[in-house]
Amino acid sequence: MRFPKAAALAVVFLTALAACTTPPPPRLNLPEIGFAQSGPLIFAAGSVETVNEFRSSFASPYIEHMLPQPPARVAERWARDRVQLDNSQPNSVRVVIKDASVIEQDIAKTPGLRGQFTNDQVSRFEVSLGLVVEVRDARGFKLGEASASAKRSGTLAEKATLNDRDMLIYNLIKDASADVDRGLEQSIRQYLPLYVR
Repeated sequence: MRFPKAAALAVVFLTALAACTTPPPPRLNLPEIGFAQSGPLIFAAGSVETVNEFRSSFASPYIEHMLPQPPARVAERWARDRVQLDNSQPNSVRVVIKDASVIEQDIAKTPGLRGQFTNDQVSRFEVSLGLVVEVRDARGFKLGEASASAKRSGTLAEKATLNDRDMLIYNLIKDASADVDRGLEQSIRQYLPLYVR
């Protein structure tokens, strides 16, 4: 007679436990960061290439290699979205990714009893993005270049969710990319006016 009672108690316990453990919310599916809305930069050239000179260390505090949209991929998308060619000259356009890092650093919590009642900022993220656009002639000699770079940073509270973290990093990359987009267009029009329209 004891076994059915124990089994019933186990079922009640497992049912209560299942009710207490709610599954985490689904991870965010964030849209692709793009630049088509900025319009094309039409170069007097016949070819374009993107060169990634940034090398991730794949070690803390760098986390760009773990992201669904790392800054280097967003930079490659910039070249696809914005650089167009009119094939009027035998020049080439070279987009060089110089920096595309994302750093995550821990922030010390408030110590002692006060820390138990404080929703501290526990992580700091910094996104760095730097691009150079070169125009080269048919022999490969550089005719000119333009560049832009940007940094954005933000912090995350200890009670934040994984989705909060994803959204923060996404927005930092998006904002840094928008800064570079604006800066590059200004620099291109200033330093490469003979090769773009």
